[in-house]
Amino acid sequence: MRLDHHQPRWFLSLQRLAGWHQRSLAYLPRWRHPLVGYPVGLLLVGLSLAVSLVEARLLFPFSFPGLLLLFVVVLVALCWGVGAALFTTALSVLALDYLYVPPFGNLGSYGWNGLVQLVTFAAVGIVVAVLTQQHEIARIRALEARQEAVLQMRQLEATFEAISDGVVVYDRKGQVQQVNHATWSLFGITALPVQQQEREGHSLLLSATQHDEQGQPAPEKRQLLGRLFRGEHLTGAKAVDVLVQTPDGRAAIFNASGAPIRNASGKIEYAVLIYRDVTGRRRLERRTNDALRALLAVAQTLVQAPAQPHDTSGSTSTTLSEQIGQRFIELATQVVESQHATMLTVDPQEDRLSLVAATGFTPQQQQEWHERLASSPSLIDHIGNEQLVASLKRDEALLLDGMSLPLYTPVLPYYVQAVLVVPICVGDRLLGLLCLDDGSREHSYSSRDIVLAQTLARLTSLLLARIQLQQQNAEAHASEVALRETNRLMEAYPGIICHELKTPLTVIRGSLQLADRKVKRLMATELPEPGDLRHFASIQALLERARAQVAVQDRLINDLLDISRIQAQALTLLMARCNVADVVLEAVEDQRQVASEHTIHLELPAERDIIVLGDADRLAQVVTNFLINALKYSPPDRPITVCVRIEHEQARVLVRDEGPGLPPEEHERVWERFYRVPGISEQGGFGGGLGLGLYVCRTIIEQHGGRVGLQSMPGDGATFWFALPLAQQGDIGES
Repeated sequence: MRLDHHQPRWFLSLQRLAGWHQRSLAYLPRWRHPLVGYPVGLLLVGLSLAVSLVEARLLFPFSFPGLLLLFVVVLVALCWGVGAALFTTALSVLALDYLYVPPFGNLGSYGWNGLVQLVTFAAVGIVVAVLTQQHEIARIRALEARQEAVLQMRQLEATFEAISDGVVVYDRKGQVQQVNHATWSLFGITALPVQQQEREGHSLLLSATQHDEQGQPAPEKRQLLGRLFRGEHLTGAKAVDVLVQTPDGRAAIFNASGAPIRNASGKIEYAVLIYRDVTGRRRLERRTNDALRALLAVAQTLVQAPAQPHDTSGSTSTTLSEQIGQRFIELATQVVESQHATMLTVDPQEDRLSLVAATGFTPQQQQEWHERLASSPSLIDHIGNEQLVASLKRDEALLLDGMSLPLYTPVLPYYVQAVLVVPICVGDRLLGLLCLDDGSREHSYSSRDIVLAQTLARLTSLLLARIQLQQQNAEAHASEVALRETNRLMEAYPGIICHELKTPLTVIRGSLQLADRKVKRLMATELPEPGDLRHFASIQALLERARAQVAVQDRLINDLLDISRIQAQALTLLMARCNVADVVLEAVEDQRQVASEHTIHLELPAERDIIVLGDADRLAQVVTNFLINALKYSPPDRPITVCVRIEHEQARVLVRDEGPGLPPEEHERVWERFYRVPGISEQGGFGGGLGLGLYVCRTIIEQHGGRVGLQSMPGDGATFWFALPLAQQGDIGES
């Protein structure tokens, strides 16, 4: 099936004609249906012929009865349309041809005179039918237009009455021409007696156009009707608010929008105003603005509030002062509509209540509250049960019955119905309560009021949190100062102790040397007996052991001195060009003499000149510490290997032992100060350590611009190494 825009034009024209025909039939009674016109036309033609015959034979003869038949055609055309009229015309022509145009009774056998008569009658009949049809079309269209106008008018009236806003039409004199039903209800006119409603109502509607949003008379240039009749449209942002005192006692605020109504020539004849009741919205906006201003004032008060001084007794009080609390609850009554407001603090340890501030109560009531809280400060006693207390501790606002609330009944017995109790929490601790009521039995707080009250509580909790942070910061600052002082003393202490220990250690070393010399001199000058030789040998062994322990103590003291210098950033290096191979060889030879029971292998490259820029004594100290560390943890029967290599323009020194080894998680920690790997015991006779040697080694190598490292696995020994950049041509030493 093809769409309409694909149909031929003649077919579309027929469709439109058929559609109009169907619509026109809807406006006609059944007896005027076109199908009825055909038999009626036939009947009327026959009746006309009969009348003509009777008149011609009985009364006086007519030369041509076409006038009566033409009347029949006109009648059929007027009543049943062009189709029935044309059918009647054709019947009339046939009747005239047969009965009245000579030769009579012989169809089609007539002369020119008869042909002219028949053609004239047929033409007149067709013209009458067409003209009558045009008249009928015009009448039908007029009827359609009238019906459409009536329908639109009724639609407009229904819409006019269905609008919930007030719609008023004024003329140029300010007279009310038309109003909808909603206007009477909005303006409270229905509260007037019936006989006064129209007169008083029209006066009130005119007065509404002459006042502003404050209810004061507006200047003439700003009056609504004057602006509309000057052609201004009051829509969108140009709509204005007017305050009207209604007959039912309300101060209603209406938002008025409107437009002028022009006639066909464009002249303004009327003006329409639409009044929308925005009383609730404007009051809500005003309350919201007031609440926002009050919240800003609360925030400013809390921000400017001085911090609580730290309690010298050691406690950290987080309660608000009465001055801040009083200012706070005064602002709270502006944010949430309330007559009474109370702020209480809660001791989070013992759940004890205390009154900070209150407003709306008499001095006697406040005194009663203080006395009751002093005598029974328990939170649960004043709230009622543990479930309510648990809800408050979960930071949930409660709407309680003031007539049964233990906190209220002693002060306001059987007076307040709804009490809004909002917790003030910092973290998960309940530190206070904010209680609000409007002093009546009918009022109930909305969800908006509860949210505003919770916002106030959040602001208060911010102040409490700030006080806590300030106290914690003060405590942390004091701890930091004490820690810095302690660290300063601790950093200075090793140096002092080491210098004090050096003096007696020097005396001990000198005494041991003197005793050793005397023993040797006695053995050389006198000839002791064989038993005396054994005695002197044991004395020399004791002296040798004492010297070894003095060396250990001297090494530990030197480590402490180095730590003290490192912390004070006073560890100096005497930088010069030195041969790493010679430094390592000398350190290995020294340890071979000290630890003769251990085997130390030294592997040097063919290129014995490995020049770096460094402090030779400090580098020897590093190699010695690595060797001592290896000797401590290696069995005497296992060798220690020292390697010197050149890798990637660096001098690399490695000290490998075959001790217990270290797990990977300890590889970084062994370089820390005072750290000793747990669970690993020393196997050599080199004395204990303080866990400082490797830390000092790393510091020395890093100050040389080098790196240290460890390669080890449990049960596979350990390899400690350091690497230094080779000296370049032109490098010179500096201190």
